[in-house]
Amino acid sequence: MRTIIIVTLLASSLSGCVVTSGNLLVDSVGLVGSTASSVRAMAPSSVQNPVVYSKDPIHEVCIEWNGSVALSDFVPGLQGELQKHGVQSRVYDAGTQALACPVTLSYVGYVKWDTKVFSDGYTPYLTYASLTLRREGRVLGTAQYRMGSFGSDKWSTVGDKLAPLVTALFPGNPLVADGAGDPPPQ
Repeated sequence: MRTIIIVTLLASSLSGCVVTSGNLLVDSVGLVGSTASSVRAMAPSSVQNPVVYSKDPIHEVCIEWNGSVALSDFVPGLQGELQKHGVQSRVYDAGTQALACPVTLSYVGYVKWDTKVFSDGYTPYLTYASLTLRREGRVLGTAQYRMGSFGSDKWSTVGDKLAPLVTALFPGNPLVADGAGDPPPQ
């Protein structure tokens, strides 16, 4: 009970307006709810709108190059996450046919620029990504990433941002412990 009183006093000492009901229990529950809501809004964004039509394991995929995504570490980050799930990948140019590759992965990414703390130079960061997995042209799954409300994941690596998407799109592929090694036999 003492902790609740202290938290309430500390919260009321913050700048801004605090309205209390006069009932300590009601005020405490409201404070806890408000805090939980704020913390949730600051958390990194999770997978948005994942739709997966196939849960079969996939061991090889061809990535369709998208030159409009202006992040040099996008494809390497994506390939690293795929490898953690035992998926080997190759990249092919958009508009060409992926030879001998029935499963393809296309992507879209939006980038913004900003300065990091204690830096004068502008650095790009990923704000949105969409991955679409296809087998012989038919959609197997799609997933999206959107940067969190407060941008707490703004400077996270591309791999960290794409990891939940890859996990959602490849539910039949268990996570390989070290991200290296050979995929399981087919």
